[in-house]
Amino acid sequence: MPVMPELDIELCDGCGLCLAACHGDGIVPAAGKVNIVETESCDFCGVCEWVCPRGAISCKYVIHPEDQA
Repeated sequence: MPVMPELDIELCDGCGLCLAACHGDGIVPAAGKVNIVETESCDFCGVCEWVCPRGAISCKYVIHPEDQA
């Protein structure tokens, strides 16, 4: 089972930025919001988390360059 980003559906407003950013087919539209689906194509890059303006997506264990000082 691949490690997938986590989605807080309550925070998701369905803007679609994560859909456009995901190159691993791990995010799909669902009832005006999005859903994260398990796929081997997700390389856990963290871009979906980075582009989400509401903080609805979290990629635990991803180290972002701006977090390092």
